[in-house]
Amino acid sequence: MTQPRKFYGWILLGVFWWILVTNLAFPLYGGGLINAYMAADLHFNRSTLGTAFAVFQWMIGLPGPLVAMYVNRKGVRSTVRAGASLVFVGALLMALFVHSAWQFEVAFGFIIGGGVIAAGPLPTQTGISRWFERRRGLAMALLLTGPSVGGLIAPLVLDRVIAHYHGNWRAGWWVISGLSVLAILMASLFVQERPSDLGQFADGEADPSGPAHTALSQTKRGVYRTSEEWTFAEVLRTPAWWLILLSALGFSAGYTAFLAHGVVHLRDLGHSSAEAAFSFSVMLFALLMGNLVIAALGDYVEPRFLWAVASGAFGVGMLLALKATGTAGLYVYAIFFGLGVGMAFPNMMTLPGNYFGQKAYPLVVGVMMAVATTAGALGAFGAGYDYDHFGSYSLAFYGIAALSFLGSVLALFMTPPAKTSARLGVPR
Repeated sequence: MTQPRKFYGWILLGVFWWILVTNLAFPLYGGGLINAYMAADLHFNRSTLGTAFAVFQWMIGLPGPLVAMYVNRKGVRSTVRAGASLVFVGALLMALFVHSAWQFEVAFGFIIGGGVIAAGPLPTQTGISRWFERRRGLAMALLLTGPSVGGLIAPLVLDRVIAHYHGNWRAGWWVISGLSVLAILMASLFVQERPSDLGQFADGEADPSGPAHTALSQTKRGVYRTSEEWTFAEVLRTPAWWLILLSALGFSAGYTAFLAHGVVHLRDLGHSSAEAAFSFSVMLFALLMGNLVIAALGDYVEPRFLWAVASGAFGVGMLLALKATGTAGLYVYAIFFGLGVGMAFPNMMTLPGNYFGQKAYPLVVGVMMAVATTAGALGAFGAGYDYDHFGSYSLAFYGIAALSFLGSVLALFMTPPAKTSARLGVPR
């Protein structure tokens, strides 16, 4: 078998990066902007907007196990094409037919939300876990800069498009439908399932990594990577799995809660809408910086230690957000908040591959995403309930911060699971 000169994994990383920009960032961050124009035009109230957003959040996580099964059965390429096709259909419905609340909830919440999970993080991260082993932390972190960059540019691009068409919000959905077609074409032309399909090996190595090579890699880099494949049933019996789930609850609940309530909370503190929006841009920029920190360190420092730091930083950000008064307070919270999410999420997506191998990865991550988005939906609902009944977000924010600090501690105990590797003497 001849090794091609250029490792295709880096090209594939670029393809996946663009797919996340078009099929995750634009519907998620850009959709929020478009829907604000739509609500004014169609006279939707806040409850309608909130319900559709909640459905969208549930749909980008709860179907995760089903999407994982589809990935294992049909492959990454087919899954991305199916998901992007759903986004295309949902965007067309939004552009052409949506005039009522239930139509909005179906098109945006169910159809586009389902398309995002199928064409977004789960299949692309599965592809990265197959193409990268020793450099998985770098590749995963670089991949996840896509939603961050997309989150910065999508609202700006779509706002200009809508302004160009004299406030016609449907023009924004035409842009997203076109981007989804581009994603379908890119998946069809460029996505390759595994390195072996091109006669290559993970990370562009000349030879497969045997146990001795794996042990040497771990010794040099200090990062554990299993040389075995786990079944999902075996994964469920490990303490590491449950610690991963528990450690993710804080930032999963807090991120969605703040996306849903952050602007109105900051306005309650005396900031203008423009100032609150700019602080969100600072947060997204800090999130991008967090991704890059993991890109630099993720293959050299055990991810659970980085996760502990990230979860602690996020907890600090939640506490600072509660009292984010003055100019300094407005931006300091955003830095801690964004860095925490930006560092935590790549580790959350890298650890399952490191601990449990490629075979179990799609289903493990699918279940994790279902749990995380459920926590996010509950966080958003709980924060709203807290404010409506007590006139403040204090209880919710303090609770999320406490979960984050608990997650920081639990991450330190998230040691690699024992299987036959312990009996073979592979370093853990």
